[in-house]
Amino acid sequence: MSTAAKGTVIEDYKLEEFLRCPYRYVKRQGAGPSAKAEVNWMQLAQLAVSHVVNAFYMTPEKERSKLSIPDMLEQWWTNKVTKFESPEHYWSIKQQLINGLNPLLMTELSSVPMIVFEQHQVFVPELQVELTQIFQLVLGSESGEPSDYIVRKYIVDEEEDIITLFQHLTAVFCFSAFGRLPVRIEVLPVLTGNLRIVYPTKETLEQSQDYMRLAASLMQEAASEPGQQLRKVQGSAECSRCPFLEECVSPAAEAEAIMM
Repeated sequence: MSTAAKGTVIEDYKLEEFLRCPYRYVKRQGAGPSAKAEVNWMQLAQLAVSHVVNAFYMTPEKERSKLSIPDMLEQWWTNKVTKFESPEHYWSIKQQLINGLNPLLMTELSSVPMIVFEQHQVFVPELQVELTQIFQLVLGSESGEPSDYIVRKYIVDEEEDIITLFQHLTAVFCFSAFGRLPVRIEVLPVLTGNLRIVYPTKETLEQSQDYMRLAASLMQEAASEPGQQLRKVQGSAECSRCPFLEECVSPAAEAEAIMM
């Protein structure tokens, strides 16, 4: 392994931020500590969801039925109303998350995960980079071989770029780290409740490696050339939450657009 390869680390949460908006990602990298710490309502909601999921699965299974999902969310819910689109939006999102989390979690009273919110790192020879991924949940498969496992992620809403990234990243990471693909990769968007599942195979692994190779290349390119202006072709959902909207370059001739 080369020295350069050892020094190249791609972290999953930074890659998520990059794919949501490469322009904002680059701007934040060169910003001061206060700007880097700036978050939007989606990030605040995701933080609350992650805390609730973690607390639920860390509770012994015999005691989970006594848990109150509304009380758990209340404990971690933000008081930063101004980060939301309006006070009505603030309360609406909170109630929708309660309505979504309750059925998703209360059907898991007897699930005993193998991993709960652990960060792992692995070198991927095909990409020549170190990948770092935080696993929310890794569960044993209810059928199949004892070594079979399922990787699951709870997210706030159905962000297609983030779901696709997680599916490809997880396949590549798990094969390199564990020598075996998960039997299922699940994404649970809490606001919609639409379970998204892929069944990775050796055949689809090559596609996942190609996707991650491109994503890693674009991210490294943006980091090495911070003056380059990258932006999403269609980023309206992110634009409404972006603090750099006014200064973002609009003309296509002046910015290189990417679509993952």
